[in-house]
Amino acid sequence: MLRPLSILLVITQRRYSGAERICLALCEELQRRGHRVTLLCKQNGNMPEIASQAGIDVRTPAISGKLNLLAPRRIATLAREVRADIIHTHLSTAALWGTLAGRLAGIPVVAHVHAMNSKLYYQFADRIVTCSAGVKQHLLTQGVAERIVRVAYNGIDLRRFEGLPDRAQVRAVLGISPTSPAIVCVAHLSAKKGQEFLIRAVALLRGRWPELHCLLVGEGIMADQLRSLAGELGVGDRVHLLGFRSDAVAIVNAADVAVLPSIAKEGLGLVLVEAALLEKPAVASNAPGIDEALQDGITGLLVPPGDPQRLADALDRLLADENLRRNMGRAGRQRALETFTIPAMTEAVEAVYRELLA
Repeated sequence: MLRPLSILLVITQRRYSGAERICLALCEELQRRGHRVTLLCKQNGNMPEIASQAGIDVRTPAISGKLNLLAPRRIATLAREVRADIIHTHLSTAALWGTLAGRLAGIPVVAHVHAMNSKLYYQFADRIVTCSAGVKQHLLTQGVAERIVRVAYNGIDLRRFEGLPDRAQVRAVLGISPTSPAIVCVAHLSAKKGQEFLIRAVALLRGRWPELHCLLVGEGIMADQLRSLAGELGVGDRVHLLGFRSDAVAIVNAADVAVLPSIAKEGLGLVLVEAALLEKPAVASNAPGIDEALQDGITGLLVPPGDPQRLADALDRLLADENLRRNMGRAGRQRALETFTIPAMTEAVEAVYRELLA
């Protein structure tokens, strides 16, 4: 039997969102498999509390900031203290300082890349794990050696999908009729996420679907601009900016179709996998990362980025065909349960650890 490892996971989180959830899920699963896990993260946000409640050993030294020249030594000191076999970093600042700490401590480093990032932060990593083949290719085109890059698809914690409130109940709280068509987009409100084009698509659908509701879950600098755009296009009463919602999964469950209209590449488009687990078909931009989370014509529909008309056409097709929605939703859930699980992700990561230590 392979010996348990001591693993120091390092993350420099801004909020508790996609990469943070993946990191914590990995911590929990590695610990369940008998490994000794220590999580080093920033004090901000609620990640230290959530990790502690999950039974993870959490440390919060000052490691934030890309000009924090003391960070590598602090990480190296902690790595020696916990006798880490591996340092595993998440997000760019953690990768920058964690890889240098590995050199100081003589400990191999695995850098986990969750988005289309610059290779600059990962130059000293012994292995790189990417959340999708699209992210891997993005790094390879920058000159990163393929021999050190491995893909481990993100895994979803299925516990988040248990005990959800009744769909009609959620709709009632949101002021939406049980029979009104509803679409939902869960994403940070920024230009690259493409909510502008979704609002324009809703305006194009107004005549055919006068009762359509568009739910935008997320916060960001584009909120006021998007609200103004909806008003200008005459759909201000149909586009609902809900802000950050801890119950985002319940809101997706209350909708008919999920949407991710990004105009930039995504690491994976994890919200599409979450929607699939709820048997919701999706419409999304045909971009690297996204096209791995959604199978065009099978679990949803892909459209060109930044094209409101094509986006509207795809939404119209799904809204008009309940059987198609149901079939795509079921296919999406089956694929998600086969491909995007925490055990599968952890096994892929463990294989990288063993390969590196060998």
